[in-house]
Parts: sequence; structure tokens; C-alpha cells
Amino acid sequence: MSSTTQKKRRTLPQLAADGFAALIEKLGVADAIRFLHLYDHGHGDYTSERSQWLDRLSAEEVDQLVAKAAKKRPRNK
Repeated sequence: MSSTTQKKRRTLPQLAADGFAALIEKLGVADAIRFLHLYDHGHGDYTSERSQWLDRLSAEEVDQLVAKAAKKRPRNK
């Protein structure tokens, strides 16, 4: 950090409380809760499961999938 004054690092509970307080300040209680409901940690173990689908694809197939996804993505103007 280039700042001459450094903030004391928050604990995770402090960070959660401060973050939620900021959401409430900006969005209000109801919308802050609705916002938090948008997030889902999912399930499973990506690291161990990725080989089940990734190992079946060749590098060329991965390139084709990436190119196909890029064509579908809207461009920013």
C-alpha cells in the first residue's frame, strides 16, 4: 500500500459485519438481503471433479468451445 497510514486488518466477523452494514446503507435492509441471496457457493469439489469433464476434451475442442462462447458474449460499446 502506498498510503502512509495503514488500517488495522479486520477479522472475518468484522469484515462480514462492516460489509453487511455497507450493503444496508446503500441498498436498505430488504434489498441487501435480496442481494445476498443472489450468491450460491454451489456444491461439490471443483478441483477433483474437473478432471471428469476436462480430461475428455482435446485442446482443439477446448479452443472451439471458447471461440463459440466468445461469439455469444455481447460486446461492450
